[in-house]
Amino acid sequence: MASTSQGKKRSAKPAAKKNARAKEDSPAGPTGEAKTFAWMNDSPEWGTRVRPGKRGLTLDDINVGSYGEVPSQSEEMTRMPRGAFHVPGVPRLEFYPLSKKEDIWADNAGGLYEEAIQRRWMAHLDVPWDSLEPLPRELELSMCQLCTELAQQATMETDSIGQWIGRMNYAYYEVKTFLATELYDSARHYDVFRKRALANGGALGLESPGLINRRIIESRAGWTETAVLMYLLRGPFTLMLYRYGEAYALNPAEKILFRLSAQDKARHLAYGMTHVRYAISQKGDDYALGLLRMMSGVERDLVTEMKDPVLWEALAIIFGGGLENISSGMDVVRDLQRRYVNEYMARMQWAGIDKTLANLAPDLAAYVNQETAQESGAPA
Repeated sequence: MASTSQGKKRSAKPAAKKNARAKEDSPAGPTGEAKTFAWMNDSPEWGTRVRPGKRGLTLDDINVGSYGEVPSQSEEMTRMPRGAFHVPGVPRLEFYPLSKKEDIWADNAGGLYEEAIQRRWMAHLDVPWDSLEPLPRELELSMCQLCTELAQQATMETDSIGQWIGRMNYAYYEVKTFLATELYDSARHYDVFRKRALANGGALGLESPGLINRRIIESRAGWTETAVLMYLLRGPFTLMLYRYGEAYALNPAEKILFRLSAQDKARHLAYGMTHVRYAISQKGDDYALGLLRMMSGVERDLVTEMKDPVLWEALAIIFGGGLENISSGMDVVRDLQRRYVNEYMARMQWAGIDKTLANLAPDLAAYVNQETAQESGAPA
């Protein structure tokens, strides 16, 4: 679309005057002197210049002057870049329900975007697949079951973020660009765990019960509510599975793929927790109380999922090094369960939600109180 000063339309010219108009609009006048066009004056802040830092020219580096001002609310619905010159009369291209800073913002989003693109990896090249060797059937089946569930968690994350990111206003582009990297990360996680399940003579296993997946994908109350489910409830569990997977890897390929996936997941949680904390700081204690009450029903679904034995039995076989040592492996599983529930409460409290043993679902509290083996072999 041609740009005109202040959005004013030029009147049509007769065909006979076409050449005269071309001459009038030429870059140089009759004397050869350079001239300017009206749109050249439509610049909010001319003269912006930024020097690259040690990490190159980052999103945070370029946010200088008015371009670094993040509005508390935006009414721009045309997908224009933040700081661009607004042309009156441009029709709305989108209605962004998430047009308030408090609804999506996190101060670390720009830096996390930079980290994501600098630490990207490729499942088909960066994992030493040739290190896979035949495993006893029970061990291979167990690893395939774990990878099946992790692949399914990744698909849920992709679909959930995908349905929210288009609702976010471009005034908060740091968040949108970071979440775009998370979409790519979750697609890569689906890829790498599906590959592991099929690369060593095994097969894909059983799908998960899906109750928490459904809670996340069907969340409609807002992005912050979805973030609580994705980053404070499910995310810590996924990250813990990655870390235990690396600690008990059966070959170099698994050690690398779990390590790289954990690196990504920690970054995702850093955004989500920071956002929830910021949203609560802006909306107040009443909002935090609402999030606490929301989780009471979700925790009942989590209890139901945690009573499903498939994943725990598969993990116990992996942790024990085989079916014959499943008892010692189950000790590690109980420690993982206890650590997960404790970490869920700790992350909720850090974000500003008063989750304690007193208001935790009783069946979840039982995991915290259960006895663990003196030497569980849990990763640090």
